[in-house]
Amino acid sequence: MTKHIERAGSGVMYWEPQETRKSPKAPDFKGFIVLECDYKAGEKLRVAAWQHPTSQGTTLLSLKEDNYSKKKKMEEEAYANAPKEVHRGYMKNGKVTSYDDDVPF
Repeated sequence: MTKHIERAGSGVMYWEPQETRKSPKAPDFKGFIVLECDYKAGEKLRVAAWQHPTSQGTTLLSLKEDNYSKKKKMEEEAYANAPKEVHRGYMKNGKVTSYDDDVPF
């Protein structure tokens, strides 16, 4: 059987032969995917798949969590929520003015 190394964001599905299925309604493939990102109920999990033959003559689907857009959105949200640079002083006539500028001595 093909060795699969479990990695975050990837997984496999193996073909289930008719004779090993417990019911005619059983799925053709069974497997798993190790998620890399957190998902909320109702959120879509996008998956990409590649078909490979195994050494036993069956079919294997190699899966990958397609999270490019999710990661990009998370990075944009993190950037938007990141602390902004704070200037010492206060605004005077639209410019940042230091407290020391108004001290007469």
